[in-house]
Amino acid sequence: MPTHNDNTIAHMNMIQGVITRLETNCFTLKAMAMAMTMAAALLAFLGSIENPNWIYPAAVCLPILVFWAMDAQYLRLGKCFRRLFDRVRRHECTDPFTMNISEFKGQEQGIVRIMLSWSVSLFYVSILLAFMLLIVVFWYVVSTDIANFTENSVRRFRW
Repeated sequence: MPTHNDNTIAHMNMIQGVITRLETNCFTLKAMAMAMTMAAALLAFLGSIENPNWIYPAAVCLPILVFWAMDAQYLRLGKCFRRLFDRVRRHECTDPFTMNISEFKGQEQGIVRIMLSWSVSLFYVSILLAFMLLIVVFWYVVSTDIANFTENSVRRFRW
């Protein structure tokens, strides 16, 4: 097995840095998705109190889908950089310090397929299901109590 020279080790460290940043971004996206979903749900709830409309709660699903796709894209790019790392490790890379992963993108799964994998979809589907349950409960409360929904009950929800 051939030994790695200083340039190869530096190249692998650069690639590992990119992989680490991508994985950190995936984790940060999940935290942001939770925070943004809760904030959007609260805004949708407060917006629907005075004027009940299905648009407000349905609009919260859009950021969840965007974060879901971004998470899948970061995972896909991470897999491509791992393939590049492996090629450099095996001394199969002819271009020194290359960060070009375009040849690996065709070998990896597509974004939609990664979105539907169990490890990614479990997190985002659970958020969507929990939010849809909240929508159903909210609409049940609003539809059954709409006749008694007075200005005093609206003031109770404002802090």
